[in-house]
Amino acid sequence: MKLPKPLQVGRRSVQLAVIALTVLIPVAARYANYLSARQLDDAIERFDGSVQGHSLALVDGALRLATGAESGDVELRGDEREAVILAARNVRGSTWSLELFGLTLTDPLAALESAFASRTARRVMFVGILIPLLGTILLGRVFCSWICPAGFLLEITGFLRRVLRFLELRPGRVRLWHGNNYLLLGLGLGLSAVVGLPILGYVYPPALVGREVHNGITVMFDRAEDGLVGFSAAGLTVTSWFLLAIVLVEVAFGSRIWCRSLCPGGGLFTALGAFRLVRVKRDDKSCTQCGECVVACEMGLSPMLDRTGVECDNCGKCVANCSDDALAFRMVGSERRARKEAVR
Repeated sequence: MKLPKPLQVGRRSVQLAVIALTVLIPVAARYANYLSARQLDDAIERFDGSVQGHSLALVDGALRLATGAESGDVELRGDEREAVILAARNVRGSTWSLELFGLTLTDPLAALESAFASRTARRVMFVGILIPLLGTILLGRVFCSWICPAGFLLEITGFLRRVLRFLELRPGRVRLWHGNNYLLLGLGLGLSAVVGLPILGYVYPPALVGREVHNGITVMFDRAEDGLVGFSAAGLTVTSWFLLAIVLVEVAFGSRIWCRSLCPGGGLFTALGAFRLVRVKRDDKSCTQCGECVVACEMGLSPMLDRTGVECDNCGKCVANCSDDALAFRMVGSERRARKEAVR
């Protein structure tokens, strides 16, 4: 099946939707608190024109629409009010662990680390990872290229590196061993088992982004209640400096160093998706060896030479940038069946 360029727009849309959800979940939690205490209208009025006021109004409109409640400035009453509060509280968490209207989705790394730290495997862990696990077995490490909020941030480093080259500054091209992912994954899980605490969650970017956004928004609303409305970086912690350091290292020394060679979650998704059913395949007859797909691949792979490997995150950039239409996503075994049918 051929991946058209518009699907790259779809991938960006999914990434932005995940980021928006990550931001709006803590806003919805604060919204539910105001609504439960019958202080929502007062809060929106006091925060009018600020980031906090606009975000509360946005969540209010979205939840009214989702629950079928009366829209506009009409005060919610009775069953409608209870339905909106329930809806606001039915969406919580982040990409590390998310509860969405009764559906639990858990990052496999979160579940695995929890099992190592507690030395127990609970049923709820397996329920939460079922959908992400099946998706990874089918599509490989698509979490990294489609869903990970940090992945979207790190893709920007490729653009910044192009800016440096335009300014005639040559960024480095450091290549690290891909096996570092597995080493860091094993080390983190081992330490979690020894100390009985989750270790990897403090260095794994998707978990860090979710936690940092939640802290930042909570502090912003706390400050707004003291009359300090607007955006504030007061809630950000050393985590933000860690994420910024990753970005700067990638800009200066090599695109996607973290994802390719250092991310423990990337190592786990790579291992789980090693036998993925959907892969990028090349049509040798159509390929002119132009190398456009190699340039497009930020993971340092070479689709032109059929060297995609287990590190491929099925982002589709190589397919979208192939002017010969020689690359496409295909199910494993489809080529063999096609050859057999051709012989018949």
